[in-house]
Amino acid sequence: MKKASLTINIYDYTDHRRFLNDAYLDLHRQDADISYRYLQKKAGYSVNSNHFWQLLKGRIPMSQQAARRFGGALGLNVKQIQYLSLLASFAQADSDADKNHCLEQLKQFNGFKNRQKGKQIRYEFYEDWRLPALRELVNLDDFKEDGQWMSNRMRLHLTAKQAVKGVAKLLSLGFLVRDESGKLKQADPFIGNFDDSNQDSEPASLALRNFHRQMIELGKLCIDELEQDQRLVLGLTMSISHKQSESIRELTREYMKQVEGILLEDQPVEVVQRLNVQMFPLSNVKIKKQASGNTVGKQAIKKL
Repeated sequence: MKKASLTINIYDYTDHRRFLNDAYLDLHRQDADISYRYLQKKAGYSVNSNHFWQLLKGRIPMSQQAARRFGGALGLNVKQIQYLSLLASFAQADSDADKNHCLEQLKQFNGFKNRQKGKQIRYEFYEDWRLPALRELVNLDDFKEDGQWMSNRMRLHLTAKQAVKGVAKLLSLGFLVRDESGKLKQADPFIGNFDDSNQDSEPASLALRNFHRQMIELGKLCIDELEQDQRLVLGLTMSISHKQSESIRELTREYMKQVEGILLEDQPVEVVQRLNVQMFPLSNVKIKKQASGNTVGKQAIKKL
């Protein structure tokens, strides 16, 4: 019987646990004798340790040593094992700063560049707030593909050189295209970017969180730099139930969809604006006690 070997490609994955699970299923389909215990033994662990199962379920973190041992048991080469270890570090990072550091390392792998191009494109698009802004600037009725014109038209800091470089990057990423006359236009009118929880992978969600941070900082600057008739800043501090909280969230999502509907109206395009919406708890979540006395649910948010 031919020896079982992986038919899946690790560079198609950005989640180490999903890869481990799919790798096991791939090998098990080829050879029914390959089990969790088989992989544990091959990796140098006790067959009774249920280590592999705990990794799959997220009960324990994956160390670099575990990545080397299980990667070897699955037949990965040295580069692929390094990639697996970085995937685990990315997933287990405590902060987005650490995740960004891991992602920059993942982007250096040719396999990632070739097979995760879509996710990488989205990450690069949201790395710099100027790119989404330039993408919208192209829609202005009086737009000119001139670095100095774009620099002058943007209220926030954007040099002519940055503008030209940004447009070139948007073209290379596929967010801008040229029509038959050579004029710049958006490849798609909407790219669906208002909810980071709806992204198809953690790298894509991370990219959007990074972008939201930049936009929140710009929003803070607008309070001091813009007259009141040029900006809209609203807020409400409230004490509500979890059910009411979810209702407000859903109402806000529907509102954002209505905004997108307004954007489709046939109106002159005169200015680029940004709409930020934030909702977050100011108090800790109430601890619920079960009959046994154990507590359930998230107990607290991080102290600011």
